[in-house]
Amino acid sequence: MRRRTDDDKHVRPSMSQIGWMKAEDQTILTFHERVVASNGRFSVSHENYRTWYLHIRDVEETDKGCYMCQVNTLEMQKQISCLDVLVPPDIITDESSPDLTLMEAENATLSCHATGNPEPKITWRRENNQPLMLRTGARDLVKQNSYIGNDLKLWRLDRRQTGVYFCIASNGIPPAVSKRITLSVYFPPVIAVPNQLLGAPIGTDVTLECHVESYPKSINYWVRNRTKMLMDGPKHILRETISGYKAAYYIVIKMFDQTDVGTYNCISTNSIGNSEGTLRVYELQGDIPIGKSSKNKVARSSACPKHMHIVTVAALTAVWAKAIG
Repeated sequence: MRRRTDDDKHVRPSMSQIGWMKAEDQTILTFHERVVASNGRFSVSHENYRTWYLHIRDVEETDKGCYMCQVNTLEMQKQISCLDVLVPPDIITDESSPDLTLMEAENATLSCHATGNPEPKITWRRENNQPLMLRTGARDLVKQNSYIGNDLKLWRLDRRQTGVYFCIASNGIPPAVSKRITLSVYFPPVIAVPNQLLGAPIGTDVTLECHVESYPKSINYWVRNRTKMLMDGPKHILRETISGYKAAYYIVIKMFDQTDVGTYNCISTNSIGNSEGTLRVYELQGDIPIGKSSKNKVARSSACPKHMHIVTVAALTAVWAKAIG
């Protein structure tokens, strides 16, 4: 019998060949201690040739699947292990809606699609925590904080649905991602005049008010007696406040006198259409109480017929007085 030498310590306990392959397409990745795959991310190791490990560096989504360890014995033996690769969401720009511009009463569909593993969930919200406004019936618009689904359908668009929408893709693997979509709802100007008839004493300042809704933004101006356009200056002061598609326009007539009596028109126009509102200003005569008029109240003058109401508007904040007798 041959005596055992130190070289015997390095003899492999088994001469069976071990191979790793991708189970799906039978692509050979390693053969025993040699790496066959060419991408450089695979390696193989073992514990005394009895336990074998396949290592994948910088795992990619395409690495997802099952791997088979095969032992080339007389009767082939194999073991299968499966790898699931978790992938954070990523929005597919080409399959998601761009910014949209539509006319009021048209239908709109905002779409958003994303990749990831697990499959991402799409949630819709509006900018600045504004509620979504969705139709549930023929007429009603119902407010909702959010909507879940790839497609947000907006039937018979309303101007109140104008704004910025966010589609948020999440699947529990951070980070969640979002896409910003601006929906512009076009409609012609609509004018509302809070007070169409105003009376004021000579020598006071009178404020005329006109409310406009329009999109795109309208061009607005004032005319008197259908002929003269009023410009900002010492006699007339023009002011405006704008919030989204809503705006309020004011004109202050300084030191109201007889020549200021007449009809004033607030005119608004945009690329879709135009509109106008009419206000009539007349002189208050007779004795007027001293002090500021109360908001939205009716003031009476003793010199006027009992059936005539002198209307002072919220915007008319002048303080006037007239000597008695």
